[in-house]
Amino acid sequence: MKKLFFCFSILLFFNCSEKSKKSESPLKQNEANSPTILEENKKKDNYANQIIPGKRLGSIILNQNATAVLDSLGKPDSGDAAMGKAISTWKKGDNLLTLYTTTQAGIENFSRIKAVRSLSKDFKTVDNLGVNSSLAKLKRYYKLNPVGKFTYNGKHYFLYTTEKGIAFEVGLNEKCKGVLVYLQDTNLENFYLPIYPDFKKL
Repeated sequence: MKKLFFCFSILLFFNCSEKSKKSESPLKQNEANSPTILEENKKKDNYANQIIPGKRLGSIILNQNATAVLDSLGKPDSGDAAMGKAISTWKKGDNLLTLYTTTQAGIENFSRIKAVRSLSKDFKTVDNLGVNSSLAKLKRYYKLNPVGKFTYNGKHYFLYTTEKGIAFEVGLNEKCKGVLVYLQDTNLENFYLPIYPDFKKL
């Protein structure tokens, strides 16, 4: 669903761009092709897969109203909800996308995104870090704090948090398997326990 929406948006963008170019003067077209504008457009194209620690994973922004994101993703493949907190997971092959949302009862009538986790190698930080990055490389860019361990599909993983609002799930082969982007005040144990009952704090 998300990919179809994304592809549709890209097609719509190109169609609008073509119409706009036909009506532009040669001077404006030259301005649009300037190195500065092209660089800005390149950044926008890459933004959909960019991880910004503590802020966003692709187009999913932390602390935003979750309604539009949940609607665009459709019905989750699995989920858990209790006491104003909810975890929703979408699966596609080996890739997982999980959202952790909370609702302030009596204050807001909608939920906010507090954490988002992905097992896709498509999402990367500005330093090209993400799924498949080695533990050694992660340590070159972040001060890692091992806070927990869990088992997934019979394999053991360690959870490393940082002070930047990004965490990495690393296997015994010292390769990153999953990335979590979160707000600093998020209790990660509340995130992982419903998904992995064997999650243990270190």
